[in-house]
Amino acid sequence: MGIALNQAEIDQYMLSSPRGILCVSRENQAPLALPMWFGWIDGKVMMNTLLTSKKVEPIRRNPQVSFLVESGEAYFTLKALLVIGTCEIIENQDGAENWMRRLQQNKPLYQALIPATWPPHLEQHYAKPHAALVITPSSITSWDFGKVRR
Repeated sequence: MGIALNQAEIDQYMLSSPRGILCVSRENQAPLALPMWFGWIDGKVMMNTLLTSKKVEPIRRNPQVSFLVESGEAYFTLKALLVIGTCEIIENQDGAENWMRRLQQNKPLYQALIPATWPPHLEQHYAKPHAALVITPSSITSWDFGKVRR
């Protein structure tokens, strides 16, 4: 018996996890690791960001990224899924909005976390053009230490 998640467990874990860590490469600097809200749509990781965010340019230069989702506090509750893949930046605003709608349908829990109204400075900040980041996995590695006990 292995500790890897099967496809149904992967889907359930990714759909129920609130956030993951996106890691991008930077030229002559340490990799950048960023907590992100995400969706798991058609076997791909999808995120929404501003086109001006610090992650966009490094992804343009090198679209190879990793994305880690993890949980657990004690040994037998540790669980994680690591996606290695290619990240596509969807800059077209209609395309980015389409992915955002899919994310909202995919993870309705985010709607409860987003304020109904924003302070004016944040309203202005988030009115800037957005991009969808879509990771197509080349590999997925997972582990669930709870399976060790079974």
